[in-house]
Amino acid sequence: MLEEHPSALERDELPEVAVKKRRGISLVWLIPLVAGAIAIWLGYTTLQEKGPTIRVVFDDAEGLEAGKTRVKYRNVEVGLVDEVSLSEDLSHIVVTASLDKSVEAHMKEGTQFWIVRPRIGFGGVSGLGTLLSGAYVEFDPGAGNSAHDFVGLPEPPPITSRVPGTQFVLRTDRLGPIGRGAPVYYRNIAVGQVLAYRLAEDKQGLVVNIFVDAPNDQLVRPSSRFWNASGINVSLGADGVDVAMESLEALLAGGIAFDTPDISQPGEPAAADTTFPLFASFRDVTEAGYTERIPYLVEFDGSVRGLRPGSPVEFRGMQIGAVTDVRLEIDAAQDAVRIPVTLEIEPQRIGMEHEAEGVEPYTVIAALVERGLRAQLKSGNLLTGELLVDLDFHPDSPPAKLDRSGTYPEIPAVPAQLEALTASVTTVLNKLAALPLPELVEDLRRTVQGIDSLVTSPDTRGTIAALNQSAVRLDALIGTLDQRVGPFLIQAQSTLASADGVVGANSQMRYDLNAVLKELTGAARSIRVFADYLERHPEALLRGKAGVP
Repeated sequence: MLEEHPSALERDELPEVAVKKRRGISLVWLIPLVAGAIAIWLGYTTLQEKGPTIRVVFDDAEGLEAGKTRVKYRNVEVGLVDEVSLSEDLSHIVVTASLDKSVEAHMKEGTQFWIVRPRIGFGGVSGLGTLLSGAYVEFDPGAGNSAHDFVGLPEPPPITSRVPGTQFVLRTDRLGPIGRGAPVYYRNIAVGQVLAYRLAEDKQGLVVNIFVDAPNDQLVRPSSRFWNASGINVSLGADGVDVAMESLEALLAGGIAFDTPDISQPGEPAAADTTFPLFASFRDVTEAGYTERIPYLVEFDGSVRGLRPGSPVEFRGMQIGAVTDVRLEIDAAQDAVRIPVTLEIEPQRIGMEHEAEGVEPYTVIAALVERGLRAQLKSGNLLTGELLVDLDFHPDSPPAKLDRSGTYPEIPAVPAQLEALTASVTTVLNKLAALPLPELVEDLRRTVQGIDSLVTSPDTRGTIAALNQSAVRLDALIGTLDQRVGPFLIQAQSTLASADGVVGANSQMRYDLNAVLKELTGAARSIRVFADYLERHPEALLRGKAGVP
């Protein structure tokens, strides 16, 4: 099919389009401009609301997941862990987290971070909620300049900054079984806990940081005394076995106890970070109250087995000091052996501290020594074998004075009780050894032989046979007397019965008959006595009564 083209006339008849040019910006361009403005505004507001990004270094990342693990404060979510990575040297874990704008002002030096996960310890069970929700990162705000890099704690801190109370510092030579989180007791009530411990700067001891809860921190004053209350404190000494325990919790986890003398009196509480000494036991606290000690020396001749540094020095059963040193000295030049014992007497125990003011401290003891004061070893405990030094008066001891020629004044000593007993036994044995025992034994042997020959001689046997015959004859005599006296007594009783029926109760005859009856009864008794006598001494028939011993 041929396409028809319009003719020229027809082309000339078509109208022309007039094009008018407009000035300005087209409305179409407003759309991208508005979109860009909105994007800029959204970006600005996002940047304004975005919190800080922090980096926390942990020893391990157990339970942490990037994009899932939350950062919380008091169980309120304030951030999210963005990345969990290893450090370049593979020694630790670096956790990067984005926090809300609301906590940016609290990201300062000293802020503590830790991972909350289930934990079981002596202080109880914690973090059980994470069994379902998973582990999360907790923090405790600190003080200082703004910071974004932190070092996480391996365990949750025992005390956070929001807990009211006061921290104190204890110094000790030995820590014992006290761990982080161990309780602090006042009168057996837990009022705080141990925060941390470390070596002192001088490396000569340990420094223990403790925290006492409010308002119990007001109980701590400059005069307070702290001691180790861990486990069971068992001590063996001259006083016997001493067992002390603060509580079952202290037995398992250890602990520290304290008290404050004169707490009922008005006083200011101790300031924060005040340093106190930590004693090993309450007994050491008591001993520390005696600050004045005067040294003396005593030499004992016998054995000092059971005497050691720390053994008590007593006066009539009351401790007035302690032994500080026991040593052995050999003088080769004089071929002598000495056992000097150094001891300290505490005047505060016996009320001598006031007398010592302005007076030489040895004056009182010197006067007592002249009156007979002596030192003697005594057994303090039979079970442990511990010895003690007993100071008492011994008037029978030789006169002596306080020897002040050496380094320390020397108190004279007397032998121990066991040594004195041993000496007495030795003296008795020496006297027995000096006796002529062979001669005495020989005389005793001859005496026994003489007695044996006397007993076994024919004369002695004949005498015994004669005595037997005399006893037989006496027995026959007694039988004859019984036969003769018996009928007589029966007849007398019959006669008296007849007379009683004839004679009245108040007649003279009745009286006479009663008298006769009494005489007859006496005669019968005499005969019975005579018969008994002959039965026991038949030889009286031959030798007479005078011959019977």
